[in-house]
Amino acid sequence: MLPVDTAAALKRQRRKRSILKALGITFGVLVALVVVAYVGVAVYFSDRFMPNSTIGDVDVSLMSASEAQRAVANSVSDYELTVEGMGFTLNLSAVDTGLRINAASMVDEALSHENPWLWPIELKREHNETAALVASYNDAGLTSIVEEAVATFNSTAEGPTNASVAYDETAHAYVVTPEAPGQALEASKVVEAADRALAALEPTAVLDETALKQPEITASDERLAEAAESANKMIAANFDLILGEDSVEAVNGDIIHQWITLDDEYKATLDREAMTSWANALADSLNTVGTSRTYKRADGKTFTVEGGVYGWEVDREALVEAVVSGVDNGSAEPVYIPTFSEGAVYNGVGERDWGNRYLDVDLADQYVRLYDDNNKVIWESDCISGTPDGVHDTSTGVYWVNRKQSPSKLTGYENGEKLYDTTVQYWMPFDGNAIGLHDADWQPDFGGEMYKEGYGSHGCVNLPPDKAGELYGLLNEGDVVVSHW
Repeated sequence: MLPVDTAAALKRQRRKRSILKALGITFGVLVALVVVAYVGVAVYFSDRFMPNSTIGDVDVSLMSASEAQRAVANSVSDYELTVEGMGFTLNLSAVDTGLRINAASMVDEALSHENPWLWPIELKREHNETAALVASYNDAGLTSIVEEAVATFNSTAEGPTNASVAYDETAHAYVVTPEAPGQALEASKVVEAADRALAALEPTAVLDETALKQPEITASDERLAEAAESANKMIAANFDLILGEDSVEAVNGDIIHQWITLDDEYKATLDREAMTSWANALADSLNTVGTSRTYKRADGKTFTVEGGVYGWEVDREALVEAVVSGVDNGSAEPVYIPTFSEGAVYNGVGERDWGNRYLDVDLADQYVRLYDDNNKVIWESDCISGTPDGVHDTSTGVYWVNRKQSPSKLTGYENGEKLYDTTVQYWMPFDGNAIGLHDADWQPDFGGEMYKEGYGSHGCVNLPPDKAGELYGLLNEGDVVVSHW
């Protein structure tokens, strides 16, 4: 057994404990340094912003609270807001709005969102503290500025259109037309957008469709559908108005809708006064009696004649009654226009409305022709018409032979004094019983310009006796007489 060196062992043991103690002290010192450094950084950031920190558009990284307050306050003094969108633009300065902020409160709130004791984590992330940015301003001043700008904009912008009931000429029916917003803005919506931007000191407030003025009446309003249904019942009639043998007007929805009105509650009403006015105007437009009419004679010459008693004359009251009845009953049957007098044909106002058979009195040529149903001359003669002195001129216009008499005594008066009392063999009046055609055996000749040379009559058309007799045998009461220049 070997001897044990006790002293050496103890020495080694002491050395080992010394090393461990030194290591413990070193570790303790390091831990203390780390804690001090950690705490120091935490204390540093207890009143200072972390890197990558922003408030609005202000970079407050590593700024102290007081530094951040000054930076934010300075940014507010230079603040400008642009409200734009939907064709509208408004620039506002901080002065315009009376803008102000509580920078101290704002910075304190922003700092409260950052935890300095977690600075190792906080250093690695972004810190957008814009949510803490709350500004105040003069509400009344902002509203006034915005409302004035919007009013100016709206003065040239198209406003919203309410849904309505209207007649669709393609569909030939009443339909509900949808609402449309237009381009006008709602001032309160613009103020709201500016409010939000100002509160967060955002540089731009963008307007969208929600800022537009909205229609008050929409297509979903039940009153509109009910009005369309009611009005469509009123325009159910579809009938033609017949004059002669031709349709001169179709009474259907395209016409009737002009007489329908909608009140503020969208109740449809048939305006009978408007319907009556329309029917009266139509009657007047169809009348040809006394109007100017142009025609081409069989020999190719064209004449325009005005005056007379022959032609179409509509019974206005009866026409109104017929139209009202047809519309009320939703009629689909043709309605023959009631008349006081009729022509042979209806070709429209200004056109010939007599047939082929008629007596043509050509005052310019001093010549008379009788045409038959085939538009052929079956009788003709020279004549002498009335003296062209403004008193004894032969009547012009379209007439008809209102009687025939043989013989007949013609008596003429002027200013109550009898001028003549003459018996003729063939009397064929057309303008009342005062102006007509008759034999004139006292005339030395006929035709030419004798009517202007002292041989003119008191207004009648003088004919050679033999020719008057022939005409008397051919002419019928009711035959048309056209007297013209």
